[in-house]
Amino acid sequence: MKKKLEVYKHLRYNIKMNMINGLAWAIGFNMVNPFIGIYAIKLGADDFQVSLLNSLPALMVVIGVIPVTYLINSLKDVHKFAYTVLYIARTFYFLLALAPFFNKELQPWVVVVLVGVMNLPSMAVGMCWQSFMSELIPPEYRSKVFADRNFWTTIVATITVLVTGWLLDKIVFPINYQVVFTVAFIFGLIESYYFSRFHVVERDLDEAKSGSFYEAFRNMFESKKFIYFNVTSFIYYFAWMMAWPIFTIYKVNFLHANNAWMSIFTIVSSIGSILAFYKWADLSNKRGNGFAVALSALLLGFIPLMWATAKNLYVGAIFDFLGGIAVGGYNMLLLNWLLELLPPTSEKMSYIAVFTLITQISAFIAPMFGMWLYTQMGYVAFMILTGIARIVVSILYFLVANYEDEIKEIEAKQGGKV
Repeated sequence: MKKKLEVYKHLRYNIKMNMINGLAWAIGFNMVNPFIGIYAIKLGADDFQVSLLNSLPALMVVIGVIPVTYLINSLKDVHKFAYTVLYIARTFYFLLALAPFFNKELQPWVVVVLVGVMNLPSMAVGMCWQSFMSELIPPEYRSKVFADRNFWTTIVATITVLVTGWLLDKIVFPINYQVVFTVAFIFGLIESYYFSRFHVVERDLDEAKSGSFYEAFRNMFESKKFIYFNVTSFIYYFAWMMAWPIFTIYKVNFLHANNAWMSIFTIVSSIGSILAFYKWADLSNKRGNGFAVALSALLLGFIPLMWATAKNLYVGAIFDFLGGIAVGGYNMLLLNWLLELLPPTSEKMSYIAVFTLITQISAFIAPMFGMWLYTQMGYVAFMILTGIARIVVSILYFLVANYEDEIKEIEAKQGGKV
């Protein structure tokens, strides 16, 4: 009860810090992430190296998630650990700016390796942030708080991408990327500072040590809905992410998109997300997170089918706008659903780690498999197959959502938990 009172006492302050942290993250992240692919290609990256930009970060998570979870569970001051690691993670933005100083043959590999390694500390911070949100933001506030955060960070991200794309095309290569990535590093430091300002309720060391990863993994088999959620997310992530490098390659190599166009694609996608955030939040409040995730996943399945017909950049921008509507809902509501399924125990971090591990295994394999499949089938056939796979798997999300509703119905009838 004392801990709960402290959470509500500092709720408004933590929401404010979360918002400012999110805005700084949006600026730094969107000065780097939308342009990493074209930056690597300009430095000489081939198709395999482009696919590694998606796969290697996931591999780092797969390798690191269990030891990182053990480390986090052994710490009393997780908050200090998290913001210290965040400072380290954001220094990689500056390191990316140094890639052109290396030997010509090594330059694309420097980018690939840095992007991969950067994801390890980012993953650790992300897990901590998810855990903090489950503790600092009560369930009745989450839809509104996350919708507000996503709305404003997406607006800031849209402006950032527009300005960054324009700057990259106005300044000579590679100085343009070096300037932009250095500025992103500065905003990363601001992001880290406001992350450090969270008021986090300190836990007892005995409680911290009680959350064993393997114990949590074993206990999860008692929660069928969490198992079904993870299995479905693994399959959907695979169908979703195997097309990611293909989109970049098709836009740059076949539709001849420059930095300005890559920023336009990100902007129109962001606008789609902005327009839909509160609608998705309302839907989740009325029908539940599970139903809303399933619907967003279904809509996301139609995007590759549309892109299979794209013959120019203008049509592609329309498709990315529609994709933004779907992906904005999926990303926001999947987190909501995960937090909803977490147990009110000290094993919370371990449950998050299991979800992270499962989805990142999929994220590691999928882009490389997608690249291989694309070379075997060709662009149009690959996109059609990807779209059909997403649509089919989205049906599993609907089934999981219905199963969850059945559990709640039984609980309501029995007046307790089952």
